[in-house]
Amino acid sequence: MKIISFIFLFTFFLGCKREEISICDDSIGLFTFSSYPIGTAIDIIELGNDPLYKSIAIKQFNSITPENIFKAEYLHPEPLFFNWTEADSLVSFCQNNNKRLHGHTLIWHQQLPQWILDYQGSTSDWEQLMKVHIQTIMTHFKNKVTAWDVVNEAFNEDGTLRNSIWKQKIGVSYIEKAFLYAKEADPNALLFYNDFNLESNPTKRNSVLALLNNLRNRGVKIDGIGIQMHISNYYPESTQIANSFQEIVDDNYKIHVSELDISVNPLGKDIVPSETLFNEQANLLGTVVINYNKIPKQYQYGITFWGISDKNSWIRSFYNREDYPLLYDDNYLPKPCYCKLLRTL
Repeated sequence: MKIISFIFLFTFFLGCKREEISICDDSIGLFTFSSYPIGTAIDIIELGNDPLYKSIAIKQFNSITPENIFKAEYLHPEPLFFNWTEADSLVSFCQNNNKRLHGHTLIWHQQLPQWILDYQGSTSDWEQLMKVHIQTIMTHFKNKVTAWDVVNEAFNEDGTLRNSIWKQKIGVSYIEKAFLYAKEADPNALLFYNDFNLESNPTKRNSVLALLNNLRNRGVKIDGIGIQMHISNYYPESTQIANSFQEIVDDNYKIHVSELDISVNPLGKDIVPSETLFNEQANLLGTVVINYNKIPKQYQYGITFWGISDKNSWIRSFYNREDYPLLYDDNYLPKPCYCKLLRTL
């Protein structure tokens, strides 16, 4: 996209020796430098309406996660109706552009349609509801979606199970049942559990691993764990990241860094974007990638960023704060963290 000098190109392809650079060449896709998939979350509206957004998605990434349109309120808005239109268009985009598609998410306590929240029925009725939801979706996308976040964010920060509507109506066994239903629907798909703060909260991480290991020991198929990694310039530390990766790999799970973004303003203060701030962000991203590179290849499912440009980030709208958490700035120009990623892949 940017016209850069021959001297800079020469420096770049020698290995980007300069540690502090504010621009770099993004004419070659990130994934071409990586031995594992590099992904992004896609907003289907931006994909259809913004040519630059679409161009970067195609050029830079080889794995796609739907940001919202695979969630229940979009796919299953009525009891007997599934809305496939937008989701199928994303499938076509991935197939036409040779992108892996990661399914996010089947069972979650948020973004549920009102009919599920209002549903009245016995435990067995709720189990059937969940089974139909999971298996209808997975059957529709069979051989089109590589892997699924079967259960998302089931744990509290203190390591206890979240009292979600699924736990209330089905009991703690809902997690086991969800993975069993998923395997029945598509035995070849990889099945993931996905959650946040697993890189920084050992109490929560240990509880997740204990439950998943227990299920595995009883024959339940669980292939990997998604570590979301919504992190910030100030946290976590490198040792925390390394320890979390190692503990998960030691228990024989693939790791998906599944929703990576790095906040530069986690406290929502008045800030002035600066080279220092963005270099700190870049250095933390480098730490994540360097630690991920160290785990055995068979456990590297890939790294996915939760968006493309700062202007598309969920953080701004959800927290109503100024922030710049992604690889590209508001004008779709690569930031120092993009350059650091190139050097560390």
